Amino acid sequence: MTTPGGPLPALRRVLLRPVVVAVLVALAFVATVAVLVTRTGGTLVGDTTSNVRVTGVLPQLEPGDRVAQQITTSNDRFTAVQLTFGTFLGAADCDVRVTLHEDDGDDAERTSGAVVATDVLSCTEVPDTTPVDVLTFEPRDEPVGTVFEVVVERVDTDDTPGVALWAGEPDGDAALAWFGEEETELSANVRPLYDPQARWWDQLDVVSDRMAAYGPAWGGAAAFAVTLASVGALLAGATLVSRRPRAFLVVVAVLALVRGLVWSAAVPTFGGMDEPAHFSNVQFLAEERALPGQADNEDIYSDRLHAAQDSVNISATAPGDRPVYTPEGEREVQDEVAQESPDGGGGGPAAAYPPPYYLAAALFYPLGGDDIYAQVAATRLWSVALGVAGAVLLVLLARRLFPARPGAQVAFALAGVLQPMAAHQFAIVNNDAWVIVCGFGALLLGLELARRRRAPWLALLAGVIIGFALLGKPFGAAVAVPLALGWLIGKVRHRERSWRVLAGEAGLVTLGFVATYGLWRVVAMVVDIPAQRVPDGAGARGLRAFVDAQIGVGGETAKRMWADQLWGNFGWVRIPFPEPIPSLVFAGLLALLAAIAAWLVLVVVVAVRRRAAGRGDADPEATGTAGTPGALGAPRTTGATGTAVAEAPAPVRTADDLATQELPLDVRIAIPASLVAAIVVTLYAAAWVYYASTGQNDLLQGRYALLALPAILALPGLLVERFTRGRVSPLVVNVVLAVAMGGLFLLGLKRTLEYFYG
Repeated sequence: MTTPGGPLPALRRVLLRPVVVAVLVALAFVATVAVLVTRTGGTLVGDTTSNVRVTGVLPQLEPGDRVAQQITTSNDRFTAVQLTFGTFLGAADCDVRVTLHEDDGDDAERTSGAVVATDVLSCTEVPDTTPVDVLTFEPRDEPVGTVFEVVVERVDTDDTPGVALWAGEPDGDAALAWFGEEETELSANVRPLYDPQARWWDQLDVVSDRMAAYGPAWGGAAAFAVTLASVGALLAGATLVSRRPRAFLVVVAVLALVRGLVWSAAVPTFGGMDEPAHFSNVQFLAEERALPGQADNEDIYSDRLHAAQDSVNISATAPGDRPVYTPEGEREVQDEVAQESPDGGGGGPAAAYPPPYYLAAALFYPLGGDDIYAQVAATRLWSVALGVAGAVLLVLLARRLFPARPGAQVAFALAGVLQPMAAHQFAIVNNDAWVIVCGFGALLLGLELARRRRAPWLALLAGVIIGFALLGKPFGAAVAVPLALGWLIGKVRHRERSWRVLAGEAGLVTLGFVATYGLWRVVAMVVDIPAQRVPDGAGARGLRAFVDAQIGVGGETAKRMWADQLWGNFGWVRIPFPEPIPSLVFAGLLALLAAIAAWLVLVVVVAVRRRAAGRGDADPEATGTAGTPGALGAPRTTGATGTAVAEAPAPVRTADDLATQELPLDVRIAIPASLVAAIVVTLYAAAWVYYASTGQNDLLQGRYALLALPAILALPGLLVERFTRGRVSPLVVNVVLAVAMGGLFLLGLKRTLEYFYG
């Protein structure tokens, strides 16, 4: 048995010193980066691709159908073929043979030359709308400009749905695809890939050159390397100053700023989710000095925005291609785009959203000069700034959620900053960033309201936050739940019975809401901007069909929403994490929901037992202070035999005492749990209304739940502390989450870079 002064406690004290922890964090960051860049490089797309501007799909393959597509090499050492299949959200169930032929040059006969490589794929294993390497072979020695033919045949005979090949209008040297014996008007999205380097490190020069081609000034190789290295240095610095609250707050804020610069450089122009639509609002405000969404805003985008989006070949409904990366091609593209007018637009898909996010973003727009690519990069800085505000709120939340536990606070705040999808959203032009910050603020304010007996100014601020959230997107309404619960808990804890106080604070909440969202609705009516409405349509409207649609075959739809889209679907093109990461994330989320349900049962059981024992009036604040496990009633003291004995009367507490105390553990669980429940219910309620009206199941995405990110990250540690009665510190859970978020942050960044630029 180790004595208190033995070697293990001494070693623990040494390892927990801030300097030692900082060194370990820095080494872990460097080691993770080293592992990622020294892995096998994979294939590379040429600087000039077929440049298919994807607009749709070829006909769905029936048994015996055949698609043939010629491709022309643009680099040396042709080594792989990449296709993009549409599986109709995983509904396809078939087998297809993919064959690469040497081209015989006889288009009239539609015959193919010698086979270079062939393979049979199961459609159930093919990802939907995601480029996938279907054939890999030894690098070829033919010169640049050699023509090959790719043939895709459905070889099964089942009467089941088949796949389709994504295709689009041909550009450059792209040939038209043949479907059976008929030439189509489209070119299939088939990419030739070239010699893989031994390590990803060997490809970094190509990746960095392409990233800088249409990217921001801080996207060059040297600048990007410095900012990425700064992330590691700031992580180490944050642990070094962990015992100095103000210094820690500043370091985390700077870390969030650098994180935003890294991701805003990594995600190409218009590569962020719905970015053209949101940038269109900013451009319209900046160029036209008018609100988008009005009745006379007839154009979706300006001509310049249309041209710029076409140049990068990324769209909302298709997987997209990429721009030309040769210096000549880049100059030609930018010259063509610059000739188009930035005026017009204002009627795009995001035009009905309220303007606060876009008004602030329009102040950054002029920093890009007259270059639309630079304007997008400059506008992204507004989301980066919101990310800094979110990081500050995370630090403040850490202090409320994990009082007297500085280590747990540090790990929680860093986990929140490093969460990969939040990092992505705080680096692109999208008003999600605005709503996410509102969610963080609502959780913090809800916890603060639970501490107060009377809080008129906080009640007014609660109404403002609810209004601000709705000035982002409708699902922001979920922030009202933790605010309402926190306010109610505060009144119950302090036994506030004055109806004048209760009605007055409720009125202040309403006033804050009216002064924000209510004011916008008045302005919108005056200038004739209609509110968002659910479109009318036909389709399946049954509740059972809706539930099945949300779950999907084998739970794949739910998994895609809550694992991929909430944790790592980086942009319009689908870039999820590789397995088993999504499965582990999804399992963790299900376990979290089960733990919340178990906690609710525990709360009810304990309350019933106390009431049955005649202790229903026990002081609810006698337990649950920092470091204690419960919050439901006064603890029973026990004698030497473990039997219950009489307790001493609880001390009388004043309102000031309760306001300065840390919140009971169950309260610190209840308010975050209410935010998680609120966003889940809000999203599925919106999905049901939309589905019942249109029969479509494409409204929701898991990223909408990012406003509840602090709650999702805090609850595991809080629940473990509750279930173990404080024997397991939340520090352990939070450190595991921080390490996991750091790894996913770097892996997500790598996958983004290699997809867009590799």
